[in-house]
Amino acid sequence: MKNSMKQAFALLAWFGLCWFAVPAQAADPALLNAIQSRLSIDTVIRGDFTQTRQLAGIKKPLLANGVFTVEKTQGVLWRTLTPFPQTTRITQGEILQKDGDRVLMTLRADREPAVNAISRVLFSLFAGDISALAEYFDYSGQIKGDAWQLSFTPREAGLRAVIGSLSLEGDNVVRQVTLASAAGDVTRIAFSNVATAAALTADERAQFE
Repeated sequence: MKNSMKQAFALLAWFGLCWFAVPAQAADPALLNAIQSRLSIDTVIRGDFTQTRQLAGIKKPLLANGVFTVEKTQGVLWRTLTPFPQTTRITQGEILQKDGDRVLMTLRADREPAVNAISRVLFSLFAGDISALAEYFDYSGQIKGDAWQLSFTPREAGLRAVIGSLSLEGDNVVRQVTLASAAGDVTRIAFSNVATAAALTADERAQFE
């Protein structure tokens, strides 16, 4: 496997995500439509995140905190503040990871076709496009008042050897993501201070350029 693709899988593991290319039809489109209709239609979503990774056999979890911005037509800015500062920018054509002004990793779709698939999953997750996620997973869920919950399991046998389950919780935005790996590791990403807007700020626009 090429070194750049190893980097891509390492990045996805850090986010607690994976991708694969065996699409399937949604089992209950009425449920998805009901949840999707509750989600904000604003173009921009921004807020804070707390990520906890509990590795199997290790008592102390790995913690990270930071801020994020999603622009539904442009991409995702994922800025880790602790335990060390790092910025990941995800667009349709590129995944860029930086430490300050130093570029740590660059993956381009014109060189690595898998970047498009990776970007789609990350976009879908952070932008709340649950219908796109459901194309690739079996799922079940429920709605209680203003809150909803969805649980996803991978369809493809090879992926089930890696990912046990993925769940989302939210209201008008996604509030928490939980991934359980087949090996027993659990990653939780909790979003807080989430706000939506119609457009990026000038500083945010500059970071996408």
